Amino acid sequence: MPSFGRVLFLGIGGGNDIFSCTLAASSLYADGWRWKKCAFAGVLSPFHYHTVKPTGIGGLFLTQPSSERHLLRRQGARAIRFVDSAVSAFVASGKPFDCTGVYGISLMDGSMGVAWTLKQLVPRLFDYVVLVDVGGDCFYRGPQDTHVLSPFFDATVLRGFLDVRVPGVLFEAGPGTDGELEPEALASVLQSVQATSNPLRESMIDQLDAWYRQWVEPVRPGRTVSMTISAFRSPEHMLTVRYRARAHLGATRRYAYFDQRIDTELCRSYYVVDPSRISNPLAIESRSPIDWFIKTQLQGQHVNNETNLEYWARGNQIVHLLTPSPLLDANDRRDLIAQGIDELAAGVCDEAWLLPGDQGLVGEFVNHHVAWEETETAFILRRC
Repeated sequence: MPSFGRVLFLGIGGGNDIFSCTLAASSLYADGWRWKKCAFAGVLSPFHYHTVKPTGIGGLFLTQPSSERHLLRRQGARAIRFVDSAVSAFVASGKPFDCTGVYGISLMDGSMGVAWTLKQLVPRLFDYVVLVDVGGDCFYRGPQDTHVLSPFFDATVLRGFLDVRVPGVLFEAGPGTDGELEPEALASVLQSVQATSNPLRESMIDQLDAWYRQWVEPVRPGRTVSMTISAFRSPEHMLTVRYRARAHLGATRRYAYFDQRIDTELCRSYYVVDPSRISNPLAIESRSPIDWFIKTQLQGQHVNNETNLEYWARGNQIVHLLTPSPLLDANDRRDLIAQGIDELAAGVCDEAWLLPGDQGLVGEFVNHHVAWEETETAFILRRC
């Protein structure tokens, strides 16, 4: 079995993937993997400000139990839930799996920034990287996967990892529990990438459940981890669960609901995958979230993703990616765009970017406080 000096477990999808590093570490260790030291890491959203500590390595930050995440706004900035700090507190409580700390890798510079950071980390600080994904959205195949929800983080980290070619694998668990790919697609992809299947141990799931309830659920409940636990324990072969695409803008909430089928047999194993075998059309080279956004959403396939309705800092400007999810109905998208234009006029941001196809939803909401420009790639609104 593999043996290493220092291993970095990197949760690639944001959210609770950093906590899922515990499942990866416990499962691999139980099956004979060994290391002297390890660390857990998550990805830092480029759409928020984090009170994390620089490490001297570009794009790598130390996350502490006191670290916070804040909304990025000219007005109304505030702290919001940050599961990474809870994981840091968990690690500090007992250093499980010889884990020495918790880090965050910035996505501010897109896949190129991730590649640069990993190049500095390996072998300087770590000998091996285990990418951690629970749910399977990193296996997104294209338009046939109609309700993909959050492909930006996973695809960006995957591409950065592949471009720098450091030693490592992908640990996958809970296929389908994130509500993104159907079980037939996941079974097909796992076969095509020649994934190695290994049974999950009940003791590992029980430990994951206990840790989740103590450390993570009070901070950021999420759904993927709890659904992975439920699917593992379920006596049913197939579960049908109601999921939703969420759109948040200020106090406004809009949702699009759909049913997701989960094959519990797939969820009773974990999978080790060579990342170079994964073909993800959204795993493109990018130098920033805006660059990824233009290349995939403005010029390619528009999918629900983490950039929808987010604010992003470009120099001294705040740019609003005013692109509601395509999973929402036209009325909800129109209302959200109207609110975003009002916020632009009120000074919450400096620019708002819309998809060219959404111009027809703007209509009478563009007033004398807002100017607009139509380019080849976007419909851009600016505060006068």
